Amino acid sequence: MIEKDVGFVLRRYNFRETSLITSLYTSRFGKITGILKGFYTPKKEFSSSLGICTLNEFIFYPKKREIWLISHADLVRDYPFLRNNLAKSKVAIAFINLIERSMQLWDKNKAVFSLLKNSLSYLSAHEERRMLYIFLIKFLTLSGFKPEFNKCLLCHSYFNETIFFSVSKGGLLCKNCQKKAADSRRISKETSSSLLYIQDKDFPYVCRLNPTETCEKEIYHLLRAFLSYHLEFDILPRFS
Repeated sequence: MIEKDVGFVLRRYNFRETSLITSLYTSRFGKITGILKGFYTPKKEFSSSLGICTLNEFIFYPKKREIWLISHADLVRDYPFLRNNLAKSKVAIAFINLIERSMQLWDKNKAVFSLLKNSLSYLSAHEERRMLYIFLIKFLTLSGFKPEFNKCLLCHSYFNETIFFSVSKGGLLCKNCQKKAADSRRISKETSSSLLYIQDKDFPYVCRLNPTETCEKEIYHLLRAFLSYHLEFDILPRFS
């Protein structure tokens, strides 16, 4: 069966002298791995250079085996601003690496595809650290690692003033329950409100959020710790 779909290039490497193997995140099939035979020969079927982060249209042949044959690739969008801005490029690569390393083959998730597409689009006009933590919060929510930002994880009570965050438990704790998590740390009301707002609201509303620098740093360090603990890797660029 022949299929057509759009997808982002997550990873690529050469195969023999003329072919290319690539990992893609597609709209309808999730993450797939494909081989483009004769990619480095003058074939009109491959009009795209398949750069990392580019969005392309593909024709391929789904199989039960891991690597599918891709017979056509045509560029849809290449996000040229990434070539001229190192900081934004690092953030875009963090988007890509997180999806590549945490999503399983053929695990369909149209919401994650849309998140990546929106995040790359909004990254061109918005501050890179903000777009990174927006992406992270939404990705964790959509991919099965959803942190609890609305109420206490253990007693399910809502918060007044004192709020704690536990990386190991996976979310917020109240003043009483924080004693049950050795790694709990107190966070500001602004931080907890911002986390919940980003988790619940869609683009472009989340991009209008304007937290203080202290709040942004707190969010960033909480998410870095969360990813390191639950996904066991650290792929995030460092900010001053």
